[in-house]
Amino acid sequence: MRVTFWGTRGSCPSFPSPGEIRAYAEKVSAATIAHVRKCLQSESGLSELRQLMQLSPAEVAHELTSDQPPVFGGETTCVEIQTSEGHVIILDCGSGLRSCAGEILRQRFETGLTEIFIFGSHAHLDHRNGLSFAGICFADPPFDIRVFGGSEFLETLDSRFALFSRSAAKATYQDDPVDFAAMNASFQGIELRGAPEGEDVNPDVPWEVRDLAEPVTIGATTIRPFKSYHGATACLGYRIEHGGKVFVFSTDHEKLSPGTPGLAGLGSGALEKSTRAEQELVELCRGADLAYFDGQYLRAEYLGQQGIGAGPAVPRVGWGHGCVEDILDRVSGGEIKHALIGHHDPERSWLALMDIAGRLEEFSTDKDYEVELARDGQVIDL
Repeated sequence: MRVTFWGTRGSCPSFPSPGEIRAYAEKVSAATIAHVRKCLQSESGLSELRQLMQLSPAEVAHELTSDQPPVFGGETTCVEIQTSEGHVIILDCGSGLRSCAGEILRQRFETGLTEIFIFGSHAHLDHRNGLSFAGICFADPPFDIRVFGGSEFLETLDSRFALFSRSAAKATYQDDPVDFAAMNASFQGIELRGAPEGEDVNPDVPWEVRDLAEPVTIGATTIRPFKSYHGATACLGYRIEHGGKVFVFSTDHEKLSPGTPGLAGLGSGALEKSTRAEQELVELCRGADLAYFDGQYLRAEYLGQQGIGAGPAVPRVGWGHGCVEDILDRVSGGEIKHALIGHHDPERSWLALMDIAGRLEEFSTDKDYEVELARDGQVIDL
């Protein structure tokens, strides 16, 4: 399966500032000038420059700069999986879905794709704000789109777009001026519900209800949903297995620890729920070839000991997001071959992310596993 990351930023879209882009361009220019000066000092260097000048501008740029600018994130959460059977599975509908949908439409003549599977983690805006901008909703011929997720996720999509009930309500146009009537796609909702706790097992809802404990099968692909801890908001993660390879998607999960300042204010049961979710996550990550985790904070930022960027130091305990250090602890068990850290905080600058990326590279040196920051546009074949 091919995993493409279309959105890896957290909370809201955030891109490098003009000043940061200019600083990086100046850095590249300085490195290029230094290389040319060095070449001018020897006959072999002059020969190298003569050969270089015979190339096209694009080839020269490739020779002088080894990597593309390391931009970490921009759009909010959206991950696409393409299986060897041609199925397309999308995890979350953040602003990255717009670009994801555009690529699906560009490839459609070759793929002949007619059906898309979307799995939502939760109902927060940054994980659904790309839907009304996604070409797959308006394409002709239309797509059949099957949407999986918890009740809050499906309820929110239905309240905003009437996707499943096909009946506009008071909240339908609060986010966008469009509803189901403007979309060509047909939508089918499938709620992934845990063991009932006094709830009606056959609720009057305009979608199908399935047991959360039962894996979802799409051809030869098995998707196992599991509960994450995102404070008061219900949130799901997913373990996807295809062709003997495993990818674990876990966003907006907070690992609470005994003694954490502010823990008492979260209400009874918070620590237990978080601990139970963390234990299940660790178990499901055993043998994973690739895992994507929410590492929005450094621990000092999470505890309110330091701010992010120019912002004030604010305790973020109970906000439902993870720490980079927790991910390193999780990965150090050796059960995950490759871990990507996403949901980058919107206040974290490009240069600060580059610094963290460098530290993660050092952390991964001489290890049997790799940990790095996730990037928009990143493609990994498993």
